[in-house]
Amino acid sequence: MHDSFMEALARPEPVPGGGAAAAHGACVGLALLEKIVLVELRRSDIPSESRWQNLLEEVRKSSATLLRLRDEDGEVYVRFAQAKTFGKSAEEILDPLKQAIECPMKIMEEAHKGLRLVARAAKRCKGHLLSDLLVVCELLRAAIRGTHRITQANLGFMPDGSLLNSYVNELNKLQGESRDLVKSVEVGILERGGFSRQ
Repeated sequence: MHDSFMEALARPEPVPGGGAAAAHGACVGLALLEKIVLVELRRSDIPSESRWQNLLEEVRKSSATLLRLRDEDGEVYVRFAQAKTFGKSAEEILDPLKQAIECPMKIMEEAHKGLRLVARAAKRCKGHLLSDLLVVCELLRAAIRGTHRITQANLGFMPDGSLLNSYVNELNKLQGESRDLVKSVEVGILERGGFSRQ
């Protein structure tokens, strides 16, 4: 199957890189979540149909945001790399650096939202779909961890000061909240499905 993003990712070029790969992984997870929602919509009774329809719209919106951020990640990295390469001043580098930090954090935030959508699906979907929801959780968890690493690496170029501290605090907060959310969503799915926790 032809996949232009995967072909681009495999090339020995700077972009797309890790942040875009993480966003793509989250998109794969949300595509699987969309499939689950569509399966439920196909067999849904009238009272629950609006809930699934609303969830479908939110999943598609989140997927579109992640696709946009996937492409944006490469663009902001190129701007930052060019600023460094051409020996611009610290002040001139700061704006592209901030973008290179904020874009992967936005991917983290969107993957975090995706976990909340998984939690909503898990409350009402058929039992045989719960294992697929666990796969969605794993893909979103990987996207969050991956973009956390990318953000940390980019923060290494930020000069010490209040802005750096603000980013670090925001990143740590988001990482902690996401870790807790992953655990909560997974436990809910496991308990509902009666899966072994080994």
